[in-house]
This record gives sequence, C-alpha cells and structure tokens, in this order.
Amino acid sequence: MEDYEDLTPEQRRAHLVFWYESEMQNGGHLQYFENRGAEHLEETVYALGLLGAKGQQEVLREAGAAFTRRNRPGINRVEDLISSALEGDFTMFDSRFHACSPTLQECLEAYLARHQSSFVTIV
Repeated sequence: MEDYEDLTPEQRRAHLVFWYESEMQNGGHLQYFENRGAEHLEETVYALGLLGAKGQQEVLREAGAAFTRRNRPGINRVEDLISSALEGDFTMFDSRFHACSPTLQECLEAYLARHQSSFVTIV
C-alpha cells in the first residue's frame, strides 16, 4: 500500500472518495469525522465534485462546516460513540447522503473507467 503523498492526483481523488463512502456505509458522518478528521475535508469535497457526486459534495460541505464549527472532544470509547450518535448531530446529513443519486459507488466506477491507466497496469 502506498502512502497518500505518493498517490497521483487521480488516485488521491478516488482514495478520498472511497474512504468517505466506506465510512458513510459503516457509521455515517460521525464515524467519518471521528476516523478521518478534517485534514483532507476540502480536498475530499473538491474530489466529490470532480467525480460527479454533486449531491454528496454539498452534503459533505455542510456536514464539515457543522463538524468544524463545534469544539468536539475525541471519542475514545464505544460508549462515547454511541452517546454522540444518539445526539443525532449528523442524522440529517446522513439521510441526505443516502438519498443522493448517483451513488458514490457508481461515481467511483465511472471514474475508474475514465482513468483506468492511473490505477491498473495491464501487462
């Protein structure tokens, strides 16, 4: 596995969108921000637009603003994660994300088809 810094721009975009999608399917925006933080937030928002995921781009932009606007302690225990999730800070964003079309899976597949040579070497 390569370091993020070693990826090409095309690979970075897919990498960021893939991890956003993975975290969303596993636990929503709360989990995304707890696991990924906001370090690559703007780059991920930009990548979503480039991949044609305009709906998800807007949702992440707004969810990111909500996340960074509030001082949040890190979650270190499962109980804290559950408690935070029950507060529902990101429920609206999660619902909007899941209502978006096309899905990120579809956007990633189309992106791979357009940039296959950046990801796959056929020998």
